[in-house]
Amino acid sequence: MRQNLLALAVFASLLPIGAAQGQPLVQSQEGIALENQILQLQSQVQQLQAGGGGNGGSVLGGTAAPPPPTSGGAAPGGGIVATLLNQVNDLQTQVQQLSGRVDTLQNQVDTQHAATEKEIGDLKFQMTNGATSAASGAPGAASGAPAPQTSAPPAAPAPAVSGSPETMLHDGLAAYARHDYTAAETAAKAILSTAKGSPQAYRAQYLLGQSLSAEGKPQAAAIAYDSAYNFNRTGSWAPQSLYGLASSLADINQDQAACDTLSSLNSQFPAPPAGMKSKIDALSHRAHCS
Repeated sequence: MRQNLLALAVFASLLPIGAAQGQPLVQSQEGIALENQILQLQSQVQQLQAGGGGNGGSVLGGTAAPPPPTSGGAAPGGGIVATLLNQVNDLQTQVQQLSGRVDTLQNQVDTQHAATEKEIGDLKFQMTNGATSAASGAPGAASGAPAPQTSAPPAAPAPAVSGSPETMLHDGLAAYARHDYTAAETAAKAILSTAKGSPQAYRAQYLLGQSLSAEGKPQAAAIAYDSAYNFNRTGSWAPQSLYGLASSLADINQDQAACDTLSSLNSQFPAPPAGMKSKIDALSHRAHCS
């Protein structure tokens, strides 16, 4: 009996290391439930150690005399210890299987994200080349007429935005709320250019995506949303950033990339913020996701 308890104590104490540190081995409801069962079994083992496993002595170092054998010659409680050991073994096997499934899903997410990043890179390249082509193909650039001696007056600059990051973000959000998307875009860009290391920069990056999307600039919005997601992939705006990215990709007929992004969203955030589930389903239908 004492040897069984010693083996169980050492074995069980080594299993749920993640649980002891407050970090589950498997980040899923099923995995957490299994680890809770392991913790319950540990508690039972400790009760056996304290109450009936060593005749008053410590299981790990006690020197008390062993209890007298029963009439059948079996140590008391031996069946309970064997049962607990089997349960711990079974649960640990299930945890390992779940860990393997999580690794597989993570590989799928990484693959999908890499594909989406390639799409975003292509978009950036297209936008850059498009701006260059537009400049080179401007009226009069290829004609034989002599170039004018004076250049066209520059476009009026956007209103200057100043103040602390908190003030600029407040003004940007207020502008977005009253549908002044140009002002919201300007405020977001001001924060990102002057205070990118501030706590407000993360929200400003997402605001930039929102503003560009509302202005009907899906390509630029897709890049902004992708930057917001990569800013903090587990942040409070990560699900919305992925959704905005998928929606922008669908707007420019990149349905496969949109579906891959929605798949990543569903995998990483199976319980999205309130109100997003119906939007995700509608977008999945619009992008013809299977």
